[in-house]
Amino acid sequence: MKLAVIREGKALLYIPDTRPAVDPLRGSLEPAWLQVFYNPSMELNRDLSVQFLNAYAAERSPLRSAIDVLAGTGVRGLRYLLEVGGLERAVLNDIDEEALKLIKANINLNSLGDRAVASNRDANALLYTISHELGGAYDIVDLDPFGSPAPFISAAISVASRGGVLAATATDLAVLGGSKRLAAKRKYWLDNPPGPTRGYREVALRVLLGFIAREAASHDKAVRPLFSVSVGHYARVFVTFDKGSQKAYRSLENNMGCIRVKNGVALMQNGLPSDSCYGPIWTGPLWDKEIVDRMLNDAKARKYEYQGCYADAFKVLSLIEEELSLQEFPHQRLDELCSEAKHNMPALSVIRARLTSQGYRFSRTHLSPIGFRTDAPPDAILEACKSS
Repeated sequence: MKLAVIREGKALLYIPDTRPAVDPLRGSLEPAWLQVFYNPSMELNRDLSVQFLNAYAAERSPLRSAIDVLAGTGVRGLRYLLEVGGLERAVLNDIDEEALKLIKANINLNSLGDRAVASNRDANALLYTISHELGGAYDIVDLDPFGSPAPFISAAISVASRGGVLAATATDLAVLGGSKRLAAKRKYWLDNPPGPTRGYREVALRVLLGFIAREAASHDKAVRPLFSVSVGHYARVFVTFDKGSQKAYRSLENNMGCIRVKNGVALMQNGLPSDSCYGPIWTGPLWDKEIVDRMLNDAKARKYEYQGCYADAFKVLSLIEEELSLQEFPHQRLDELCSEAKHNMPALSVIRARLTSQGYRFSRTHLSPIGFRTDAPPDAILEACKSS
């Protein structure tokens, strides 16, 4: 395997030569064609992960151990060791033997042999046995698969420490958002999912959180979402857990429901889904305000200016800080609203002015450049779109 050496964050990395994996028609890199998976377009995902973990550790509890379950080149776990304050050890696992060789080489390249362990196991088998083999639960359990994390969620929950974090990425947005109905039912236990909505990014986040919440309940754990993001081709969530069967039950009772679109307006409701309501999904919070505030303050202080996607991360965090005050309301898509109203689409600033002048709150969202959140009722939202 031909290799290249790059720097991402504070890590030096051997990665497979990417030239053979460039699609000759589109000119874009296809990471799945590489001998060992490495996706440069996920650098923002990894940058935000580092920022989140440092913010969480500062606000809540120290994070001492991590497991990168599907490590590929090992980039994520290595960056955590180099960039997350207080992290002492990490297991970097991949079932592919070529990946294992690269992981070991990258551990040595970054002089982390005393803190990193390379593993070559099936992901679920490792998760179910690691606490016995290597001792204790893990403060960071990271799932970053190519596709759905669903097959690994239960095992990941079982090894997460008290006060620890489960981070999960899903790249199957079409499934989570409802475009592939049978796959959505099969993978995420969705009942009678209708066709997709244009707000599929939020739907994807809430479907994923709902799935994790139900899996956690089977372990007598209640989910607490801490940070959620969907940009590019993925949805990414960070959660922690409260232990106890009653807490798990109350979490499901208070935070599970469905989402539907009526006259172009997205509406969330608690309770069981129906033929016209997509679910079950998580209807509770997507973000912890203290953590987001710290992440943004750290970014403003240029604590992470070394990161390659620093500017993009700052933009995403700024939008999330704006929208989290309205996170109990699903975001609306201006194109869908105006299509339903059969009216030309005004600028988002016009909608803001029309709604805030009536006393309603308004925020942009990181989920769409033409999306917004508001506490205005459906009639007022539609009227704002119709007004000339």
